[in-house]
Amino acid sequence: MEQEHLQKLKTLVEESAMHPLKTTKDFEALHWQMQERVRDTLSISTLKRMWGYVDGYDTTREDTLDLLCRFVGYPDWHTFVSDYCNVESEQTSHRIVSSTLSADELKVSEYVAIEWNPNRRLVLSHKGKGVFEVMYAQNSKITQGDTLHCDRFILNQPLYIDNLVHNGMPSVMFVVGKKGGITKVERVRE
Repeated sequence: MEQEHLQKLKTLVEESAMHPLKTTKDFEALHWQMQERVRDTLSISTLKRMWGYVDGYDTTREDTLDLLCRFVGYPDWHTFVSDYCNVESEQTSHRIVSSTLSADELKVSEYVAIEWNPNRRLVLSHKGKGVFEVMYAQNSKITQGDTLHCDRFILNQPLYIDNLVHNGMPSVMFVVGKKGGITKVERVRE
């Protein structure tokens, strides 16, 4: 059973990294993504052993699993197993066919407006490399002046935010539009 849970975690890590882990370059990229997202990382050789890219140990330390779980948005391995792996409902995957807007498509200082239910709206200014500053907030826990990191906005899908800095507090992960997703994404002209 634990191997099944571990496989689910590895699948989520690849989805969160937005690429499969098949080459040394992929593992190096994951190493740096972990450092950026959770301010901690695993060695590239540990990652390669876990994915079977190189021979290694048959067991994985719990602190290693905890760190990977934090990367995908769970506080630790036990929470991941109880909240994700032991859910009775069927876990499904599907292709996203909604319109998307990638941060790479935006110029520095370009504005993006997003909306979600009920009656929530943010206007964000792109600072570069997927970092945004909140210029306007309506009915949201996120407020003007907050900063966040987001690589892609997908219509009708939840928006998962990395490194939300709210009121000068340490950065956290945050989800917008958990039920129903983002209802509007648009570039805003000044």
